[in-house]
Amino acid sequence: MEASGYLYTIAAVGMSFAGLSVLTMILRQILGGQMTKFDSFVARTWIQLGFMITFGSILPPLLALFEVSALMVWHISSGLMAIILGCWALTFPRRRLATNPTRLPTQVLIFLAAMGLIVLALAANAITVPVERLPGVYAAAVTAILISAAMLFLFTFVHWYDALL
Repeated sequence: MEASGYLYTIAAVGMSFAGLSVLTMILRQILGGQMTKFDSFVARTWIQLGFMITFGSILPPLLALFEVSALMVWHISSGLMAIILGCWALTFPRRRLATNPTRLPTQVLIFLAAMGLIVLALAANAITVPVERLPGVYAAAVTAILISAAMLFLFTFVHWYDALL
């Protein structure tokens, strides 16, 4: 499978992202910040995104090990990731509201819009036929989840530590 090397790299970055999220929580506590219910939600969000990125990156090579056709590898992977990310993104506002009743910041709304576009790209990839583009669209979608998660991380990180200083 031609995209395996790239996807394994993204998987490693996804796991690193999840680990960095945990270290960030620890650093915040060391600096004297108290972990609130909302802080725990934010940290869980980062960790969930890290694992989603990792799962999405290792799924196609796993399916290929079962000698599933290349077309089906990308259709199945895209469909599963569209469902997982779609459910996660749709429930995000409700889960966040349970921990923080304030209005969603513009940056978070942009993040959710990006997740929606990624879900649409994955869903389209799950049902389209042009085999030569399926790996590229899938890899770009998983990479977009990573980039979006990193941007959300940076926004929250700055907000968290500005409040401490």
